[in-house]
Amino acid sequence: MLKKFLSTIDKYEMIQKGDGVVVGVSGGPDSVCLLHLLWRIRDTHQLKIYGVHLNHQLREKDAEEDASYVHQLCDQLDIPVFIFSEDIACYSEEKGISFEEAGRERRYARFYQVMEEQGAHKIAVAQNMDDQAETVLMRFMRGAGIEGLTAIPYVREQQVIRPLLDICRQEIEEYCQMSGLTPRLDHTNFETIYTRNRIRLELIPYIQKHFNPKIKDTLWRTANLLREDSEFIDLEVQRTYEEIVQLDRGAAVIHLDKIIKLHPSIGKRVVRRAIREASGSLMDFEQIHIESILSLAKVRRVGTRIDLPKEMMAEISYDVLIIKKRITINEVSFFYCLPIGEEVYLKESGGTIQSRIIEWNPTMQIQTHSCKKYFDLDKVQGGMNVRNRRQGDIFWPHGMKGRKKLKDYFIDEKISRENRDQIPLVCDENEIMWVVGYRTSEKYKLDEHTKRVLILEYERDDIKNR
Repeated sequence: MLKKFLSTIDKYEMIQKGDGVVVGVSGGPDSVCLLHLLWRIRDTHQLKIYGVHLNHQLREKDAEEDASYVHQLCDQLDIPVFIFSEDIACYSEEKGISFEEAGRERRYARFYQVMEEQGAHKIAVAQNMDDQAETVLMRFMRGAGIEGLTAIPYVREQQVIRPLLDICRQEIEEYCQMSGLTPRLDHTNFETIYTRNRIRLELIPYIQKHFNPKIKDTLWRTANLLREDSEFIDLEVQRTYEEIVQLDRGAAVIHLDKIIKLHPSIGKRVVRRAIREASGSLMDFEQIHIESILSLAKVRRVGTRIDLPKEMMAEISYDVLIIKKRITINEVSFFYCLPIGEEVYLKESGGTIQSRIIEWNPTMQIQTHSCKKYFDLDKVQGGMNVRNRRQGDIFWPHGMKGRKKLKDYFIDEKISRENRDQIPLVCDENEIMWVVGYRTSEKYKLDEHTKRVLILEYERDDIKNR
C-alpha cells in the first residue's frame, strides 16, 4: 500500500521535500488513510502536515462526533488541526446549489484559507480509484467528451493533489484495519437518494455481477488512457488558442477566419477556453452553447449575437467573434467643455483629454499617433467641447475629398455599434475636429499659414495604469 502510494506521488510529482501539505480530513476511511500515509512519510519527505475538517451541520450529533474524532486523531499523530463549522444547508439555499456542491465549495475555501495562513504548498484530498470509476460512469450517463471522461485529475492547478487515485476502497479499508485506525462512517453514504450513491450501491454491483467483475479497474484504466489523449489535444489547443484569441478588457476576441477553419475537436475546445477566460469558469455552459457559438461564427453577419449563461454573450463584429459580459446598453450621452490648457476626465470612456498650445515652426518635428493629434488653432471656431455622437453628425476625414456621415465612417472603420456611443468626439462650435482614437478632420490640418498649434492628447485609464 505504501509503495503504491509513493509511486503515485513520484509519478505525478505531487510533493517536493519540505512542502507544507493541507489534508482534508472528514473522519471517514479515505481521508484517515491519506492522513496516516502522509504522516508515515513526514520525516523522509520533510513534510509539514495540517489537518482541516469542516462540520457541515447536516448530521447534528454525528457531525460533532466526526469533528471530535478528527481532532483526537491529529493530536495523536502530533499534526496541527483546524476545525471549522458552517451551516451548509443555509449556504446551499442562498447560492441555489445542491448540498454536495455547497459543501465542496466551503471545504475548498477552508483548505485554501489554511494553506495561505500556514504558508503551505499543497492541498491533499482523498478521492480513490472507486471514486474515479463512479465519476466516469456518472459523467458518461450525463454526456461528456474526452475531457469530462478523464474524470478526476491527479493534480489540479499544481496545488490540489490526490495520492489515493491508484488505490481502491477495499485496500483503504484493509489498511485502516491493519493500522489500528477506527475511522468514522457516514451513514448518508448508504442512502440511495443521491446519484453517486446509487451508482456505487446499485449500478456498479449489477455490472460486476452480470457483465464485468473488474469494472472499477476497467473504468479507472479508461480514464487514464483518455487523460493521455486529452493532454496531447490540450497542447494543440493551447498553441491554437494563443494564435487566434486575444483578451481585450475581459472579453475574448477570436479571429473569425481561423476559428471556422479548425477541426471541430479543436474549435470546440478553443471556444471553451475562451469562455473560461472571459467568464471565469465553464459552470452552466453546455455543449449546445459551444455549438451555437461556432454556428454564429459561420454565419459571419456583423452585429449578430446570442445570449449565453452567466450574463455572457457572443457577437460577430466584422472579422472577429467576441465572447464577453452581456451589457444592457442605454442611450449614452455626454458633453464636456474643453478649455485650452486644461485636462478633462471622461468617465463614460474612462480616459483623460489634455490640451495645450505651442508656437508653430515649420522646421519642428511632430510626432502623432492615434491618441495624440495636432490642429491649426486659428481654424477652431469658438470654444471646444467633447461629446459622443449625435444623429446626423457629419465628418470630413483627414485625407479625403469631402464630408461623410459619421455613421458611414464608423462602418468603414469596422467599429461595432455597441462601441460607437462610447467614442469621444472633440468639436468646436461648428463641427467635429477629431474622432478620438481614429482620424482628425481635414479642415483643421496644419499648413504654410499655421502660426499656433493646438495639441490634443487622450489617455485611457487602462493604459495609464499598466
